[in-house]
Amino acid sequence: MLLGLRISNVAVIEEVEVAFGAGLTVLTGETGAGKSILVDALGLLLGGRADADVIRAGCEDAAVEGVFARTPVLAARLEELGLPDLGEEVLVRRVLGRTGRGKVYVNGALVTLGVLGKLTRGAVDIAGQHEHVSLFDSGLHRVLLDKYGRLEETLAAYGREWANLREVDARMDALGGDDAKVRERAEFLRFQLDEITRLDPEAGEDVKLDAERRRLGSAQKLKRQGAEAELLVSGEAPSAVEIVGRALGLVHEGVKCDATLAPVAQSLSTALSELEEASRRLNRYVEGLESDPGRLGEVEERLDALKRLCRKHGSTLDGVLKKRGELETELGTLENRREILEELNQERKRVEERARKAALTLSRARKASAGAFSQQVREGLGGLAMGKAAFEVRVTAGETLRPDGMDEVEFFFSANPGEPARPLAKVASGGEASRLLLALKRALADSDACGCYILDEADAGVSGAIADVVGRMIREVSSHRQVLCITHLPQVAAYADAHLLIRKSVKGERTVSQVLPLSAGAERTQELARMMSGVEVTREALGAAEALVRSAHRATPRARRETGPEGNSPRGRMRRTA
Repeated sequence: MLLGLRISNVAVIEEVEVAFGAGLTVLTGETGAGKSILVDALGLLLGGRADADVIRAGCEDAAVEGVFARTPVLAARLEELGLPDLGEEVLVRRVLGRTGRGKVYVNGALVTLGVLGKLTRGAVDIAGQHEHVSLFDSGLHRVLLDKYGRLEETLAAYGREWANLREVDARMDALGGDDAKVRERAEFLRFQLDEITRLDPEAGEDVKLDAERRRLGSAQKLKRQGAEAELLVSGEAPSAVEIVGRALGLVHEGVKCDATLAPVAQSLSTALSELEEASRRLNRYVEGLESDPGRLGEVEERLDALKRLCRKHGSTLDGVLKKRGELETELGTLENRREILEELNQERKRVEERARKAALTLSRARKASAGAFSQQVREGLGGLAMGKAAFEVRVTAGETLRPDGMDEVEFFFSANPGEPARPLAKVASGGEASRLLLALKRALADSDACGCYILDEADAGVSGAIADVVGRMIREVSSHRQVLCITHLPQVAAYADAHLLIRKSVKGERTVSQVLPLSAGAERTQELARMMSGVEVTREALGAAEALVRSAHRATPRARRETGPEGNSPRGRMRRTA
Protein backbone atom coordinates (compact mmCIF):
# COMPACT_ATOMS: atom_id res chain seq x y z
CA MET A 1 0.00 0.00 0.00
CA LEU A 2 1.15 3.53 -0.80
CA LEU A 3 1.35 5.60 2.39
CA GLY A 4 2.67 8.92 1.13
CA LEU A 5 4.00 10.83 -1.86
CA ARG A 6 6.13 13.96 -2.07
CA ILE A 7 6.80 15.71 -5.38
CA SER A 8 9.21 18.58 -5.94
CA ASN A 9 9.65 20.61 -9.15
CA VAL A 10 7.75 18.30 -11.48
CA ALA A 11 5.89 20.14 -14.28
CA VAL A 12 3.52 22.67 -12.64
CA ILE A 13 4.03 21.15 -9.19
CA GLU A 14 6.48 23.13 -7.08
CA GLU A 15 6.17 21.22 -3.82
CA VAL A 16 3.41 18.78 -2.88
CA GLU A 17 3.22 16.30 -0.06
CA VAL A 18 0.21 14.05 0.29
CA ALA A 19 -0.58 11.03 2.46
CA PHE A 20 -2.85 8.13 1.52
CA GLY A 21 -4.79 5.61 3.52
CA ALA A 22 -6.63 2.39 2.87
CA GLY A 23 -9.87 2.21 0.94
CA LEU A 24 -10.83 4.60 -1.85
CA THR A 25 -9.15 7.97 -2.32
CA VAL A 26 -10.44 10.12 -5.19
CA LEU A 27 -8.54 12.94 -6.85
CA THR A 28 -10.61 15.60 -8.57
CA GLY A 29 -10.00 19.00 -10.09
CA GLU A 30 -10.39 20.99 -13.25
CA THR A 31 -8.79 19.81 -16.48
CA GLY A 32 -5.11 20.73 -16.54
CA ALA A 33 -4.88 21.18 -12.78
CA GLY A 34 -2.22 18.48 -12.52
CA LYS A 35 -4.09 15.33 -11.50
CA SER A 36 -2.29 13.11 -13.97
CA ILE A 37 1.06 14.57 -12.91
CA LEU A 38 0.66 12.76 -9.60
CA VAL A 39 0.11 9.51 -11.47
CA ASP A 40 3.10 10.16 -13.73
CA ALA A 41 5.26 10.98 -10.71
CA LEU A 42 4.25 7.72 -9.05
CA GLY A 43 5.19 5.94 -12.26
CA LEU A 44 8.72 7.32 -11.83
CA LEU A 45 8.89 5.68 -8.41
CA LEU A 46 8.08 2.35 -10.05
CA GLY A 47 11.04 2.57 -12.45
CA GLY A 48 9.30 4.33 -15.35
CA ARG A 49 11.21 6.21 -18.02
CA ALA A 50 11.98 9.84 -17.29
CA ASP A 51 12.42 12.86 -19.54
CA ALA A 52 14.19 16.07 -18.53
CA ASP A 53 11.14 17.94 -19.84
CA VAL A 54 9.20 16.91 -16.72
CA ILE A 55 11.51 19.09 -14.60
CA ARG A 56 9.85 22.37 -13.70
CA ALA A 57 11.08 25.31 -15.79
CA GLY A 58 13.89 27.20 -14.06
CA CYS A 59 14.88 24.23 -11.86
CA GLU A 60 17.94 22.03 -12.27
CA ASP A 61 16.42 18.90 -10.79
CA ALA A 62 13.19 17.30 -9.65
CA ALA A 63 12.47 14.72 -6.98
CA VAL A 64 9.74 12.20 -6.25
CA GLU A 65 9.61 10.41 -2.91
CA GLY A 66 7.26 7.66 -1.82
CA VAL A 67 6.55 5.67 1.31
CA PHE A 68 5.20 2.14 0.86
CA ALA A 69 3.94 -0.24 3.54
CA ARG A 70 6.45 -3.06 4.03
CA THR A 71 4.58 -6.15 2.89
CA PRO A 72 6.00 -9.70 3.08
CA VAL A 73 6.62 -9.54 -0.69
CA LEU A 74 8.57 -6.27 -0.42
CA ALA A 75 10.48 -7.59 2.61
CA ALA A 76 11.53 -10.69 0.65
CA ARG A 77 12.63 -8.56 -2.30
CA LEU A 78 14.66 -6.25 -0.05
CA GLU A 79 16.53 -9.28 1.25
CA GLU A 80 16.93 -10.79 -2.22
CA LEU A 81 18.32 -7.53 -3.64
CA GLY A 82 20.56 -6.88 -0.63
CA LEU A 83 18.80 -3.63 0.34
CA PRO A 84 18.36 -2.19 3.86
CA ASP A 85 15.19 -3.17 5.70
CA LEU A 86 13.98 -0.38 7.99
CA GLY A 87 10.95 -2.13 9.44
CA GLU A 88 7.37 -1.12 8.75
CA GLU A 89 7.98 1.13 5.71
CA VAL A 90 9.92 1.13 2.45
CA LEU A 91 11.20 4.55 1.44
CA VAL A 92 11.90 5.26 -2.24
CA ARG A 93 13.37 8.48 -3.63
CA ARG A 94 14.12 9.32 -7.26
CA VAL A 95 15.96 12.45 -8.35
CA LEU A 96 15.96 13.66 -11.97
CA GLY A 97 18.71 15.98 -13.21
CA ARG A 98 18.40 18.31 -16.16
CA THR A 99 22.07 17.91 -17.17
CA GLY A 100 22.86 14.36 -16.12
CA ARG A 101 21.65 10.99 -15.06
CA GLY A 102 19.32 10.80 -12.12
CA LYS A 103 19.68 8.90 -8.87
CA VAL A 104 17.49 6.37 -7.12
CA TYR A 105 17.50 5.56 -3.40
CA VAL A 106 15.74 2.74 -1.55
CA ASN A 107 15.76 3.05 2.22
CA GLY A 108 18.70 5.42 1.84
CA ALA A 109 20.78 3.07 -0.34
CA LEU A 110 21.75 4.17 -3.85
CA VAL A 111 20.43 1.67 -6.43
CA THR A 112 20.04 1.34 -10.18
CA LEU A 113 16.78 1.88 -12.02
CA GLY A 114 16.69 -1.85 -12.79
CA VAL A 115 16.85 -2.74 -9.10
CA LEU A 116 14.02 -0.28 -8.40
CA GLY A 117 11.88 -1.95 -11.07
CA LYS A 118 12.52 -5.40 -9.59
CA LEU A 119 11.64 -4.18 -6.10
CA THR A 120 8.35 -2.46 -7.00
CA ARG A 121 7.14 -4.79 -9.75
CA GLY A 122 3.49 -5.61 -9.13
CA ALA A 123 3.27 -3.36 -6.05
CA VAL A 124 1.10 -0.76 -7.84
CA ASP A 125 -1.08 -1.01 -10.93
CA ILE A 126 -1.49 2.24 -12.88
CA ALA A 127 -4.17 2.16 -15.54
CA GLY A 128 -3.15 3.99 -18.71
CA GLN A 129 0.58 3.53 -18.11
CA HIS A 130 0.93 -0.04 -19.37
CA GLU A 131 4.54 -0.44 -18.38
CA HIS A 132 3.42 -0.24 -14.74
CA VAL A 133 0.31 -2.40 -14.92
CA SER A 134 1.00 -5.98 -13.93
CA LEU A 135 -2.22 -7.04 -15.65
CA PHE A 136 -0.81 -5.83 -18.95
CA ASP A 137 2.42 -7.77 -18.44
CA SER A 138 1.84 -11.05 -20.29
CA GLY A 139 4.63 -12.62 -18.27
CA LEU A 140 2.40 -12.39 -15.18
CA HIS A 141 -0.83 -13.67 -16.73
CA ARG A 142 -0.09 -17.29 -15.85
CA VAL A 143 0.66 -16.33 -12.25
CA LEU A 144 -2.58 -14.36 -11.97
CA LEU A 145 -4.63 -17.19 -13.47
CA ASP A 146 -3.06 -19.75 -11.11
CA LYS A 147 -3.87 -17.54 -8.13
CA TYR A 148 -7.41 -16.93 -9.33
CA GLY A 149 -8.00 -20.68 -9.75
CA ARG A 150 -6.35 -21.57 -6.40
CA LEU A 151 -4.00 -23.90 -8.31
CA GLU A 152 -1.11 -23.74 -5.82
CA GLU A 153 -1.31 -27.44 -4.87
CA THR A 154 -1.68 -28.58 -8.50
CA LEU A 155 1.28 -26.39 -9.48
CA ALA A 156 3.34 -27.73 -6.56
CA ALA A 157 2.57 -31.34 -7.57
CA TYR A 158 3.83 -30.61 -11.07
CA GLY A 159 6.84 -28.78 -9.62
CA ARG A 160 7.94 -31.91 -7.77
CA GLU A 161 7.83 -33.98 -10.95
CA TRP A 162 9.69 -31.23 -12.84
CA ALA A 163 12.41 -31.23 -10.16
CA ASN A 164 12.76 -35.03 -10.48
CA LEU A 165 13.14 -34.67 -14.25
CA ARG A 166 15.82 -31.99 -13.89
CA GLU A 167 17.69 -34.20 -11.40
CA VAL A 168 17.81 -37.09 -13.89
CA ASP A 169 18.94 -34.71 -16.65
CA ALA A 170 21.72 -33.42 -14.40
CA ARG A 171 22.93 -36.97 -13.77
CA MET A 172 22.96 -37.66 -17.51
CA ASP A 173 24.81 -34.42 -18.20
CA ALA A 174 27.43 -35.41 -15.63
CA LEU A 175 28.32 -38.42 -17.79
CA GLY A 176 29.84 -36.10 -20.38
CA GLY A 177 29.33 -35.45 -24.07
CA ASP A 178 30.42 -37.58 -27.02
CA ASP A 179 32.54 -40.72 -26.73
CA ALA A 180 35.80 -38.96 -27.64
CA LYS A 181 35.37 -36.43 -24.83
CA VAL A 182 34.43 -39.18 -22.41
CA ARG A 183 37.58 -41.18 -23.30
CA GLU A 184 39.71 -38.07 -22.91
CA ARG A 185 38.15 -37.38 -19.51
CA ALA A 186 38.66 -41.01 -18.41
CA GLU A 187 42.36 -40.90 -19.37
CA PHE A 188 42.84 -37.72 -17.39
CA LEU A 189 41.14 -39.26 -14.36
CA ARG A 190 43.35 -42.38 -14.62
CA PHE A 191 46.46 -40.21 -14.77
CA GLN A 192 45.46 -38.30 -11.64
CA LEU A 193 44.42 -41.47 -9.83
CA ASP A 194 47.63 -43.33 -10.74
CA GLU A 195 49.70 -40.43 -9.45
CA ILE A 196 47.96 -40.56 -6.06
CA THR A 197 47.98 -44.37 -5.96
CA ARG A 198 51.73 -44.59 -6.66
CA LEU A 199 52.47 -42.35 -3.70
CA ASP A 200 49.76 -44.11 -1.64
CA PRO A 201 49.51 -41.52 1.14
CA GLU A 202 47.90 -42.27 4.49
CA ALA A 203 45.74 -40.00 6.61
CA GLY A 204 47.92 -37.89 8.95
CA GLU A 205 51.12 -39.21 7.39
CA ASP A 206 52.50 -35.75 6.68
CA VAL A 207 52.14 -34.72 10.33
CA LYS A 208 53.94 -37.86 11.57
CA LEU A 209 56.75 -37.48 9.02
CA ASP A 210 57.25 -33.84 9.89
CA ALA A 211 57.66 -34.72 13.60
CA GLU A 212 60.13 -37.48 12.70
CA ARG A 213 62.09 -35.12 10.46
CA ARG A 214 62.48 -32.59 13.25
CA ARG A 215 63.62 -35.29 15.66
CA LEU A 216 66.18 -36.81 13.26
CA GLY A 217 67.49 -33.42 12.29
CA SER A 218 68.12 -32.48 15.93
CA ALA A 219 69.37 -35.88 17.18
CA GLN A 220 72.78 -34.67 18.48
CA LYS A 221 71.28 -31.65 20.19
CA LEU A 222 68.54 -33.76 21.78
CA LYS A 223 71.07 -36.36 22.97
CA ARG A 224 73.18 -33.71 24.65
CA GLN A 225 70.21 -31.99 26.27
CA GLY A 226 68.80 -35.29 27.51
CA ALA A 227 72.08 -36.32 29.12
CA GLU A 228 72.43 -32.97 30.88
CA ALA A 229 68.85 -33.19 32.13
CA GLU A 230 69.45 -36.71 33.48
CA LEU A 231 72.58 -35.53 35.29
CA LEU A 232 70.67 -32.69 36.95
CA VAL A 233 67.90 -35.03 38.09
CA SER A 234 69.93 -37.92 39.49
CA GLY A 235 73.64 -37.39 38.73
CA GLU A 236 76.40 -35.97 40.85
CA ALA A 237 75.48 -34.09 44.01
CA PRO A 238 73.62 -31.96 44.51
CA SER A 239 71.04 -33.61 42.16
CA ALA A 240 67.33 -33.03 42.31
CA VAL A 241 66.75 -36.56 43.63
CA GLU A 242 69.27 -36.04 46.40
CA ILE A 243 67.84 -32.63 47.43
CA VAL A 244 64.25 -33.85 47.54
CA GLY A 245 65.35 -36.97 49.41
CA ARG A 246 66.97 -34.83 52.11
CA ALA A 247 63.87 -32.67 52.42
CA LEU A 248 61.71 -35.79 52.73
CA GLY A 249 63.90 -37.11 55.57
CA LEU A 250 63.60 -33.88 57.49
CA VAL A 251 59.84 -33.77 57.12
CA HIS A 252 59.53 -37.38 58.23
CA GLU A 253 61.36 -36.43 61.45
CA GLY A 254 58.94 -33.50 61.90
CA VAL A 255 55.90 -35.76 61.43
CA LYS A 256 56.91 -37.59 64.60
CA CYS A 257 56.25 -34.38 66.53
CA ASP A 258 53.46 -32.81 64.36
CA ALA A 259 51.17 -35.03 62.35
CA THR A 260 49.93 -32.07 60.30
CA LEU A 261 53.16 -32.34 58.25
CA ALA A 262 52.04 -35.72 56.88
CA PRO A 263 50.52 -34.27 53.65
CA VAL A 264 53.79 -32.47 52.98
CA ALA A 265 55.69 -35.68 53.41
CA GLN A 266 53.30 -37.39 51.00
CA SER A 267 53.82 -34.66 48.37
CA LEU A 268 57.62 -34.90 48.68
CA SER A 269 57.45 -38.68 48.46
CA THR A 270 55.42 -38.42 45.26
CA ALA A 271 57.83 -35.84 43.84
CA LEU A 272 60.79 -38.10 44.61
CA SER A 273 59.12 -41.03 42.82
CA GLU A 274 58.36 -38.85 39.76
CA LEU A 275 61.98 -37.60 39.64
CA GLU A 276 63.36 -41.13 39.81
CA GLU A 277 60.96 -42.23 36.98
CA ALA A 278 61.95 -39.18 34.91
CA SER A 279 65.62 -40.06 35.40
CA ARG A 280 65.04 -43.61 34.15
CA ARG A 281 63.09 -42.39 31.09
CA LEU A 282 65.77 -39.81 30.23
CA ASN A 283 68.38 -42.55 30.41
CA ARG A 284 66.44 -44.79 28.03
CA TYR A 285 65.78 -41.85 25.66
CA VAL A 286 69.45 -40.83 25.49
CA GLU A 287 70.67 -44.40 24.97
CA GLY A 288 68.11 -45.04 22.21
CA LEU A 289 68.63 -41.75 20.31
CA GLU A 290 71.00 -42.13 17.37
CA SER A 291 71.63 -40.02 14.25
CA ASP A 292 70.35 -41.63 11.02
CA PRO A 293 71.17 -39.47 7.95
CA GLY A 294 69.76 -42.11 5.63
CA ARG A 295 66.39 -42.20 7.31
CA LEU A 296 66.35 -38.39 7.49
CA GLY A 297 66.82 -38.24 3.72
CA GLU A 298 63.98 -40.72 3.16
CA VAL A 299 61.65 -38.71 5.39
CA GLU A 300 62.45 -35.40 3.67
CA GLU A 301 62.01 -36.95 0.23
CA ARG A 302 58.64 -38.43 1.20
CA LEU A 303 57.49 -35.13 2.71
CA ASP A 304 58.47 -33.23 -0.44
CA ALA A 305 56.53 -35.70 -2.59
CA LEU A 306 53.43 -35.33 -0.40
CA LYS A 307 53.66 -31.52 -0.49
CA ARG A 308 53.94 -31.51 -4.31
CA LEU A 309 50.87 -33.71 -4.53
CA CYS A 310 48.92 -31.41 -2.20
CA ARG A 311 49.96 -28.30 -4.17
CA LYS A 312 48.94 -29.91 -7.44
CA HIS A 313 45.45 -30.61 -6.15
CA GLY A 314 45.26 -27.36 -4.19
CA SER A 315 44.34 -29.14 -0.99
CA THR A 316 45.56 -30.70 2.24
CA LEU A 317 46.55 -34.37 2.43
CA ASP A 318 43.07 -35.20 3.76
CA GLY A 319 41.66 -33.37 0.73
CA VAL A 320 43.86 -35.42 -1.60
CA LEU A 321 42.62 -38.63 -0.02
CA LYS A 322 39.04 -37.44 -0.49
CA LYS A 323 39.82 -36.55 -4.09
CA ARG A 324 41.13 -40.08 -4.69
CA GLY A 325 37.74 -41.47 -3.68
CA GLU A 326 35.95 -39.01 -5.97
CA LEU A 327 38.25 -39.88 -8.88
CA GLU A 328 37.62 -43.58 -8.37
CA THR A 329 33.85 -43.00 -8.31
CA GLU A 330 33.81 -40.81 -11.43
CA LEU A 331 36.16 -43.11 -13.34
CA GLY A 332 34.04 -46.10 -12.47
CA THR A 333 30.97 -44.23 -13.71
CA LEU A 334 32.63 -43.30 -17.02
CA GLU A 335 33.95 -46.81 -17.57
CA ASN A 336 30.39 -48.11 -17.16
CA ARG A 337 28.90 -45.09 -18.95
CA ARG A 338 26.91 -46.95 -21.59
CA GLU A 339 25.17 -49.19 -19.07
CA ILE A 340 24.45 -46.29 -16.72
CA LEU A 341 23.18 -44.08 -19.56
CA GLU A 342 20.83 -46.79 -20.68
CA GLU A 343 19.45 -47.10 -17.15
CA LEU A 344 19.10 -43.32 -16.89
CA ASN A 345 17.35 -43.13 -20.27
CA GLN A 346 14.78 -45.63 -19.05
CA GLU A 347 14.40 -43.75 -15.78
CA ARG A 348 14.03 -40.46 -17.63
CA LYS A 349 11.21 -41.84 -19.76
CA ARG A 350 9.33 -42.86 -16.63
CA VAL A 351 9.95 -39.53 -14.88
CA GLU A 352 9.03 -37.47 -17.98
CA GLU A 353 5.81 -39.44 -18.38
CA ARG A 354 4.83 -38.58 -14.81
CA ALA A 355 5.81 -34.92 -15.37
CA ARG A 356 3.72 -34.69 -18.55
CA LYS A 357 0.77 -36.27 -16.79
CA ALA A 358 1.06 -33.67 -14.01
CA ALA A 359 1.44 -30.90 -16.62
CA LEU A 360 -1.73 -32.04 -18.39
CA THR A 361 -3.62 -32.04 -15.10
CA LEU A 362 -2.37 -28.50 -14.47
CA SER A 363 -3.29 -27.43 -18.00
CA ARG A 364 -6.86 -28.75 -17.66
CA ALA A 365 -7.24 -26.92 -14.35
CA ARG A 366 -5.97 -23.70 -15.95
CA LYS A 367 -8.40 -23.97 -18.85
CA ALA A 368 -11.29 -24.47 -16.45
CA SER A 369 -10.19 -21.45 -14.40
CA ALA A 370 -9.68 -19.42 -17.58
CA GLY A 371 -13.30 -19.93 -18.61
CA ALA A 372 -14.66 -18.86 -15.22
CA PHE A 373 -12.30 -15.90 -15.02
CA SER A 374 -13.16 -14.71 -18.55
CA GLN A 375 -16.87 -14.89 -17.81
CA GLN A 376 -16.49 -12.94 -14.57
CA VAL A 377 -14.49 -10.18 -16.30
CA ARG A 378 -17.03 -9.93 -19.14
CA GLU A 379 -19.82 -9.53 -16.58
CA GLY A 380 -17.86 -6.72 -14.96
CA LEU A 381 -17.32 -5.03 -18.33
CA GLY A 382 -21.04 -5.27 -18.99
CA GLY A 383 -21.73 -3.29 -15.85
CA LEU A 384 -19.24 -0.65 -17.03
CA ALA A 385 -21.02 0.09 -20.31
CA MET A 386 -18.72 -2.24 -22.22
CA GLY A 387 -21.13 -5.11 -22.59
CA LYS A 388 -20.09 -5.75 -26.21
CA ALA A 389 -16.39 -5.93 -25.40
CA ALA A 390 -14.69 -9.30 -25.75
CA PHE A 391 -12.30 -10.72 -23.19
CA GLU A 392 -10.79 -14.16 -22.95
CA VAL A 393 -7.92 -15.91 -21.24
CA ARG A 394 -6.15 -18.13 -23.74
CA VAL A 395 -4.33 -21.17 -22.42
CA THR A 396 -2.20 -22.75 -25.15
CA ALA A 397 -0.54 -26.03 -24.27
CA GLY A 398 2.87 -26.65 -25.85
CA GLU A 399 5.15 -29.68 -25.99
CA THR A 400 8.04 -28.33 -23.97
CA LEU A 401 7.97 -28.80 -20.22
CA ARG A 402 9.02 -25.77 -18.19
CA PRO A 403 9.21 -25.00 -14.46
CA ASP A 404 5.62 -23.64 -14.57
CA GLY A 405 4.16 -26.35 -16.81
CA MET A 406 3.75 -26.42 -20.58
CA ASP A 407 1.15 -23.66 -21.05
CA GLU A 408 1.31 -20.19 -22.54
CA VAL A 409 -1.26 -17.97 -20.80
CA GLU A 410 -2.26 -14.56 -22.14
CA PHE A 411 -5.20 -12.20 -21.78
CA PHE A 412 -6.94 -11.07 -25.01
CA PHE A 413 -9.31 -8.13 -25.38
CA SER A 414 -11.39 -6.31 -27.95
CA ALA A 415 -13.35 -3.18 -27.04
CA ASN A 416 -15.42 -3.11 -30.24
CA PRO A 417 -17.73 -5.80 -31.61
CA GLY A 418 -16.51 -7.39 -34.83
CA GLU A 419 -12.88 -6.67 -34.04
CA PRO A 420 -10.72 -9.71 -33.29
CA ALA A 421 -9.43 -10.02 -29.74
CA ARG A 422 -5.76 -9.13 -29.48
CA PRO A 423 -3.15 -9.25 -26.68
CA LEU A 424 -4.19 -6.95 -23.87
CA ALA A 425 -1.32 -4.48 -24.03
CA LYS A 426 -1.88 -3.76 -27.73
CA VAL A 427 -5.53 -2.80 -27.78
CA ALA A 428 -6.72 -0.93 -24.71
CA SER A 429 -6.80 2.88 -24.75
CA GLY A 430 -6.44 4.87 -21.52
CA GLY A 431 -10.16 5.01 -20.69
CA GLU A 432 -10.75 1.44 -21.81
CA ALA A 433 -7.70 0.32 -19.85
CA SER A 434 -9.05 1.83 -16.65
CA ARG A 435 -12.43 0.16 -16.95
CA LEU A 436 -10.89 -3.12 -18.03
CA LEU A 437 -8.47 -2.90 -15.13
CA LEU A 438 -11.43 -2.31 -12.83
CA ALA A 439 -13.26 -5.38 -14.13
CA LEU A 440 -10.10 -7.48 -13.90
CA LYS A 441 -9.31 -6.29 -10.41
CA ARG A 442 -12.82 -7.00 -9.25
CA ALA A 443 -12.42 -10.59 -10.47
CA LEU A 444 -8.97 -10.90 -8.89
CA ALA A 445 -9.74 -9.06 -5.66
CA ASP A 446 -9.33 -12.13 -3.45
CA SER A 447 -6.15 -13.44 -5.09
CA ASP A 448 -4.14 -10.53 -6.53
CA ALA A 449 -1.02 -9.64 -4.52
CA CYS A 450 -0.95 -6.03 -5.75
CA GLY A 451 -1.72 -3.69 -2.87
CA CYS A 452 -2.55 -0.45 -4.70
CA TYR A 453 -4.56 0.28 -7.84
CA ILE A 454 -4.38 3.63 -9.61
CA LEU A 455 -7.41 4.29 -11.83
CA ASP A 456 -6.79 7.23 -14.15
CA GLU A 457 -10.25 8.30 -15.33
CA ALA A 458 -11.84 4.86 -15.15
CA ASP A 459 -15.13 6.66 -15.79
CA ALA A 460 -14.12 8.00 -19.21
CA GLY A 461 -17.02 7.72 -21.64
CA VAL A 462 -19.70 6.83 -19.10
CA SER A 463 -22.44 8.87 -17.46
CA GLY A 464 -25.73 8.62 -15.64
CA ALA A 465 -26.65 5.28 -14.12
CA ILE A 466 -23.47 3.65 -15.49
CA ALA A 467 -21.39 6.18 -13.58
CA ASP A 468 -23.03 5.06 -10.35
CA VAL A 469 -22.26 1.42 -11.25
CA VAL A 470 -18.63 2.40 -11.82
CA GLY A 471 -18.55 4.11 -8.44
CA ARG A 472 -20.06 1.11 -6.68
CA MET A 473 -17.61 -1.27 -8.38
CA ILE A 474 -14.62 0.88 -7.47
CA ARG A 475 -15.80 1.02 -3.88
CA GLU A 476 -16.24 -2.76 -3.90
CA VAL A 477 -12.67 -3.24 -5.13
CA SER A 478 -11.39 -0.75 -2.54
CA SER A 479 -12.76 -2.94 0.23
CA HIS A 480 -9.99 -5.41 -0.69
CA ARG A 481 -7.20 -3.08 -1.85
CA GLN A 482 -6.15 0.53 -1.69
CA VAL A 483 -7.54 2.43 -4.70
CA LEU A 484 -6.52 5.92 -5.89
CA CYS A 485 -8.95 7.14 -8.52
CA ILE A 486 -8.78 10.23 -10.73
CA THR A 487 -12.33 11.03 -11.75
CA HIS A 488 -14.49 13.70 -13.36
CA LEU A 489 -17.74 12.08 -12.23
CA PRO A 490 -19.39 13.15 -8.97
CA GLN A 491 -21.21 9.81 -8.91
CA VAL A 492 -17.82 8.10 -8.48
CA ALA A 493 -16.31 10.69 -6.13
CA ALA A 494 -19.27 10.34 -3.77
CA TYR A 495 -18.10 6.84 -2.79
CA ALA A 496 -14.67 8.01 -1.62
CA ASP A 497 -13.24 7.38 1.84
CA ALA A 498 -10.91 10.34 1.29
CA HIS A 499 -11.13 13.17 -1.23
CA LEU A 500 -8.18 15.17 -2.59
CA LEU A 501 -8.74 18.30 -4.66
CA ILE A 502 -6.06 19.25 -7.17
CA ARG A 503 -6.17 23.02 -7.68
CA LYS A 504 -4.11 25.17 -10.02
CA SER A 505 -3.25 28.74 -9.08
CA VAL A 506 -0.77 31.51 -9.89
CA LYS A 507 2.03 32.19 -7.42
CA GLY A 508 4.55 34.93 -8.21
CA GLU A 509 3.55 34.92 -11.87
CA ARG A 510 4.14 31.13 -11.99
CA THR A 511 1.46 28.45 -12.27
CA VAL A 512 1.51 25.96 -9.40
CA SER A 513 -0.66 23.00 -8.47
CA GLN A 514 -1.75 22.22 -4.93
CA VAL A 515 -3.27 19.12 -3.34
CA LEU A 516 -5.97 19.97 -0.80
CA PRO A 517 -7.53 17.28 1.43
CA LEU A 518 -11.28 17.90 1.68
CA SER A 519 -13.02 17.23 4.94
CA ALA A 520 -16.23 15.23 5.00
CA GLY A 521 -19.27 17.46 4.83
CA ALA A 522 -19.39 20.92 3.31
CA GLU A 523 -16.00 20.83 1.54
CA ARG A 524 -16.70 17.56 -0.24
CA THR A 525 -20.27 18.54 -1.06
CA GLN A 526 -19.04 21.84 -2.54
CA GLU A 527 -16.56 19.99 -4.78
CA LEU A 528 -19.17 17.47 -5.94
CA ALA A 529 -21.49 20.36 -6.77
CA ARG A 530 -18.73 22.05 -8.77
CA MET A 531 -18.20 18.83 -10.71
CA MET A 532 -21.92 18.86 -11.57
CA SER A 533 -22.46 22.48 -12.48
CA GLY A 534 -19.06 23.86 -13.45
CA VAL A 535 -17.56 27.14 -12.23
CA GLU A 536 -20.75 28.50 -10.69
CA VAL A 537 -22.12 26.25 -7.96
CA THR A 538 -25.91 26.46 -7.89
CA ARG A 539 -28.26 25.62 -5.07
CA GLU A 540 -29.65 22.82 -7.17
CA ALA A 541 -26.16 21.37 -7.65
CA LEU A 542 -25.52 21.49 -3.91
CA GLY A 543 -28.77 19.64 -3.29
CA ALA A 544 -27.89 17.01 -5.87
CA ALA A 545 -24.41 16.63 -4.37
CA GLU A 546 -25.87 16.07 -0.91
CA ALA A 547 -28.21 13.46 -2.37
CA LEU A 548 -25.28 11.69 -4.00
CA VAL A 549 -23.38 11.56 -0.71
CA ARG A 550 -26.42 10.18 1.10
CA SER A 551 -26.93 7.54 -1.57
CA ALA A 552 -23.29 6.45 -1.44
CA HIS A 553 -23.49 6.47 2.36
CA ARG A 554 -26.42 4.07 2.27
CA ALA A 555 -24.60 1.81 -0.20
CA THR A 556 -21.55 1.58 2.08
CA PRO A 557 -21.57 -1.12 4.80
CA ARG A 558 -22.37 0.28 8.26
CA ALA A 559 -19.12 -0.96 9.87
CA ARG A 560 -17.10 0.76 7.18
CA ARG A 561 -19.07 4.03 7.53
CA GLU A 562 -18.47 4.15 11.26
CA THR A 563 -14.82 3.19 11.44
CA GLY A 564 -13.52 3.92 7.95
CA PRO A 565 -10.39 2.31 6.57
CA GLU A 566 -7.66 2.22 9.16
CA GLY A 567 -5.34 5.22 9.01
CA ASN A 568 -7.19 6.77 6.10
CA SER A 569 -6.76 10.42 7.03
CA PRO A 570 -4.59 12.07 4.38
CA ARG A 571 -3.18 14.53 6.91
CA GLY A 572 0.11 13.89 8.68
CA ARG A 573 0.54 10.29 7.51
CA MET A 574 3.81 10.82 5.68
CA ARG A 575 6.14 11.22 8.65
CA ARG A 576 9.43 10.78 6.85
CA THR A 577 10.81 10.33 3.35
CA ALA A 578 13.47 8.23 1.69
